[in-house]
Amino acid sequence: MTIEEGEFVAIMGPSGSGKSTLLNMIGVLDRADDGKIVADGHDLLLEKDLSDFRSEIIGFVFQLHNLLPMLSSLENVELPTYELKVSSSERGKRALELLKKVGLEDKAEFSPNKLSGGEKQRVAVARALVNHPPIILADEPTGSLDSDNSQKILKLLKDLHKEENITLIITTHDLSVAKQAGRIVNILDGKVVET
Repeated sequence: MTIEEGEFVAIMGPSGSGKSTLLNMIGVLDRADDGKIVADGHDLLLEKDLSDFRSEIIGFVFQLHNLLPMLSSLENVELPTYELKVSSSERGKRALELLKKVGLEDKAEFSPNKLSGGEKQRVAVARALVNHPPIILADEPTGSLDSDNSQKILKLLKDLHKEENITLIITTHDLSVAKQAGRIVNILDGKVVET
């Protein structure tokens, strides 16, 4: 399977088909046993230290947002910038810009437990973008949301994909979500069965 720079691809398949595993391998959260995965010129099976790749090239949006409950929305968005040694003023400025872009600048100091599910997911999208990654991986980003919030998150991701020419790869089991992508890839039992 090849995904071109700036493309929006939806990966579909039933539960257990390997959608999340595929994203985790592209995002180097998991390592493949064999085969070849090349992302942004990096051979992910050969290179040993991929921490820079993960922090500079990949933005990850998880299904359950994975926000740290003891931090504010702003601090959660700032987290990935610590790996890049960004100055505190630049860190705060970028995080606030992104919270504004996702419509949550007024909730920058709120902790995750004071946010709705949709708001938490928008904070997670802002966090994924804070290091200007060229690739966004979104694992069932609308899976735990109602239909209204699902559409808001999907529109936000699509707008960011267009505005910043981000390569956007989402996994979903929802055909209405997948149809909004430029291309749908179906996988079954860990194999691509249809594109």
